[in-house]
Amino acid sequence: MTGGFSRFENRDLEFLKRAVGEANVSVEESELLIHAIDSFPSEWVKPDAVVWPENSTQVSAILRYANERRLPIVPRGAGSSLAGNVLPVSHGIVLNFRKMSSIVRILDGDLQAAVQPGVVYDQLNSKLQPYNLFFPPDPGSSSVCTIGGMVANNASGMGAVKYGATRDYVLKLEVVLPNGQVIRPGSNAIKSSTGYDLVRLFVGSEGTLGVITEITLRLRTLPPAMRTAVANFDSVSATTEAVSEIMRSGLIPSALEFLDRETILAVNRNERLGLKETAAMLLAEFHGTEDSTAQELESALGILRKHGAVELHTAKDSDERKRLWAGRKGAYPALARSAPNPIIGDVVVPISKITDIVRFAYETAAKLDVKLACFGHSGDGNVHPVVMADRSDKELWERATKVVEEIVTYAISLGGVASGEHGIGVEKKRFMQLEHGESLELMKSIKRLVDPNCIMNPGKIFDL
Repeated sequence: MTGGFSRFENRDLEFLKRAVGEANVSVEESELLIHAIDSFPSEWVKPDAVVWPENSTQVSAILRYANERRLPIVPRGAGSSLAGNVLPVSHGIVLNFRKMSSIVRILDGDLQAAVQPGVVYDQLNSKLQPYNLFFPPDPGSSSVCTIGGMVANNASGMGAVKYGATRDYVLKLEVVLPNGQVIRPGSNAIKSSTGYDLVRLFVGSEGTLGVITEITLRLRTLPPAMRTAVANFDSVSATTEAVSEIMRSGLIPSALEFLDRETILAVNRNERLGLKETAAMLLAEFHGTEDSTAQELESALGILRKHGAVELHTAKDSDERKRLWAGRKGAYPALARSAPNPIIGDVVVPISKITDIVRFAYETAAKLDVKLACFGHSGDGNVHPVVMADRSDKELWERATKVVEEIVTYAISLGGVASGEHGIGVEKKRFMQLEHGESLELMKSIKRLVDPNCIMNPGKIFDL
């Protein structure tokens, strides 16, 4: 036993081969290395085995066995998580859901779809388009991230200001508990007042309570019109002040996204989009009818002019709209190419405090002599300060992690949170006590009740 877990043995490998078939199990070095990391800069820890289950019956058998043997289980989607959410910190068995990637059914009359966890976000919306439906959260990693991973982390993205987060769209789940029991909390009804909301308990639990094997999603109809504009400013504070007024004005934008100069420069280097290289850029979009979007956008442009926008441009067609969004979606990948190990923050503050948190982030980075870039979903107060770090430079890495700590601590002091959409993983669990106080003990009690042997994604959210 190591850290309360059993050592993985040959008998465990043989069981896995019997459970899912030899072709769906690997202990090859290359596969172990691929599954030793996610997108968070961290030490590599290889799992003992990687398994590709094909149905919930196989998942149930594996969890029942692992619980009896006390072997860690790490559920994994695309591995695009940014907080160390799927790192196998205690080794164990990684369950990769690439082979559970079917759209089970589309209930277009009810605006719902049931999917397996391995379905990729963009692929789902492509399949929904003929039904005039879509799943709205729109994370930056939409081309690779899986629905299971989005549910596990309560992901959101550029549409959150109007449409909300993943949690707002999950109606029903199929979940395999650590003892192998399969439960199906939720229903196809769009509201309920019967009992505890177990669906919401599992959404955002990062695989620490069970394995999600099927998700029933609530969908939205595609808007008939989308209007997009970009505004450039000579200061980041002017951008955030404009956003605050737009949100107080009664307008309902579908997206308000900002990029600072460092981010714009990185995007232009990598995407060659020719974005205007001012201190800040704001991307605003409105969904609705042709008339409503035209009226709302014109009102928003008036507010942007009032706050000193030095240039305003409205996308002329869908191709130009896609080009502008390519710049925003390329923000983090572009910055990731600008430093060996960037740390991306994910703080959320009340809308009135956006300017405060952005200013504090720049001041803290300057004080500790660390380069920083900023972008994010300013419409809902979700800011991504990206600290440009290098793990091989010990002194720089220590300063970089100190910058992150100070930014998150300050965000919480403003009434905010440590993470808005990336989850806690291993990176942010040090802030859980500060953010949740006495409530954290209840979370730990729930974990002990559901997963008494602590085999489910150990080391994430908090330690027991």
